[in-house]
Amino acid sequence: MSDELEDFGLFGPKSVAWRIHAHPSGWVGAIRALLLQALEPRAMAGVAQFSRFSEDAWRRFQTTSDFVMVVTYRSRSEAEGAISKVRSVHESIVGVDPYTGQPFDANDPYLLAYVHNCLVDSLLVAYVNIAGGLSRRDQDRYVDEMAVLAELIGADATEIPRTAASLSRWMSSQSGLLLTAEAQLAAETIRRMNLPRHFRPAWGLAWNASMAIMPSYALELYGFERDELGSFVSTRLVCLAARILRAVLPSHPYYREAKYAYYDYYSRQNGTSTLSCLTRLVTDLSSTVESRY
Repeated sequence: MSDELEDFGLFGPKSVAWRIHAHPSGWVGAIRALLLQALEPRAMAGVAQFSRFSEDAWRRFQTTSDFVMVVTYRSRSEAEGAISKVRSVHESIVGVDPYTGQPFDANDPYLLAYVHNCLVDSLLVAYVNIAGGLSRRDQDRYVDEMAVLAELIGADATEIPRTAASLSRWMSSQSGLLLTAEAQLAAETIRRMNLPRHFRPAWGLAWNASMAIMPSYALELYGFERDELGSFVSTRLVCLAARILRAVLPSHPYYREAKYAYYDYYSRQNGTSTLSCLTRLVTDLSSTVESRY
């Protein structure tokens, strides 16, 4: 990278995406997103027929998380490489959904838009409910920023909302969603994720917090009941846990490296001393250090 032009990826250090994707609320958002994605029968058919999700759900969960971190905090070439790899894997995922009789293709622009919108809506809703402090303007900025990723992944641009309100309307207007046997199995697999015993209470909290922000239509399809008191308590506990995690755990390495590179660039461009740069870096990381996910 040259001093004149640094590569800070698809979104850049001042983006809302940098802020949201480094926050522990991503755990809750990811659970919500996976459950919503599973209700699209053609998308779920692709997962069921071409993966071992029920046997290796945690690896898939981590793979998705890693993808989000790469496209957010690594260079543009690395982000585009990760996107190209996903599209390449999708090329062989074609078939017929046994429930609707409709063909599916993992690179179908509509299905890519559906999966993308579920993820963006879920990460945004989780952040707003757990981290808070995000203005309506910044919510719109986030949705608009993420449209760049949707375009690169090959999603139908006409199905990609550009504001938080239009995204919410889009999500609630989708028809053809269905609870298949595979979707039910996926939900139970996520709910009872095979994790080390000491991680299970935290996962249970994240699951309950995701139920608190799940759209009513999804709860009805799954047959889940929202316990208002339990949801409130779980969400408050997750908020507290997020604050603690941000205070005691190191940030994700991609986030940390990107943040350091930004301050190094800032110091060189503005003639700031190394000591001043490091002081600012330490101060910033002390107040914004995020949990690894």
